[in-house]
Amino acid sequence: MGISGYVPFYNNAQTVLAAVDSLRSQQPPLDEVFAIDDGSTDNSVDLLEAAGVRVLQQKHNLGRGATRKLAMEVARHQFVLCCDATNILQADFAARALPWFEDCKVAAVVGLITDPNPQGVVSRWRARNLFKAGIPRSASKGASFITFGTMVRSSAVAAVGGYDASLRHSEDAELGNRLAAADFETIGDPSLHVYCNILNSLPEVLERYWRWYAGKDELFGVKAYCKLVWFSARTMAWGDLKAGEPLTCLISLLLPHYQCWKFLNKKGARARARSML
Repeated sequence: MGISGYVPFYNNAQTVLAAVDSLRSQQPPLDEVFAIDDGSTDNSVDLLEAAGVRVLQQKHNLGRGATRKLAMEVARHQFVLCCDATNILQADFAARALPWFEDCKVAAVVGLITDPNPQGVVSRWRARNLFKAGIPRSASKGASFITFGTMVRSSAVAAVGGYDASLRHSEDAELGNRLAAADFETIGDPSLHVYCNILNSLPEVLERYWRWYAGKDELFGVKAYCKLVWFSARTMAWGDLKAGEPLTCLISLLLPHYQCWKFLNKKGARARARSML
């Protein structure tokens, strides 16, 4: 029973080799490991090729949907282990995930992303409010389909039409909806550890939150804004205070306004693009 493994990347020279090595270090070994370059302009490709990694390159930056679609089409085996370029997987991730696929309706097994030793205010906010650290979890069906550290059944992905290559973000969520509609299951297994291997700046972590939750249609109206203001104050900021982290409250309270600015900025860019047609 073969297993493929891949890492998608875009300008991740600082972390991508560690991500690939976490796939190459799986025990038992994977049957193939490769990386997909989404048009990087740094030395990521040179770094990987010097380390003997097979790299497939897109001509320019096409976004996450196109990158993952290519990876799933290139992978030779039924089971595909995915790891984002800024993460590291535990060495027995694949071995521990594989038994879940004895159920033919299981399309994916998703690990738990953690930052075991968050450094600084931004990283501590990210661990608590984005990665949801400290929340008790047990293995369960009905998890969100997200491939930052995940084993996927390639035939299930193919059965629902694969990734939407037009999506620059939210590609996992959109595919996950189609898998669920076709009665496939996504398992969340918190015993499968995915370690975040990068420090985010404040703009980067706000952008990351937006990307995770914007949705493919990037809808964000007045009602959604008001709900997020309430949630960020009542749940996030209050949780920050209870954790003894008053400085992280400022990030929680800033979040809704960043989300609103992001939506308005995107909406304006789309309007300008239409006016030029």
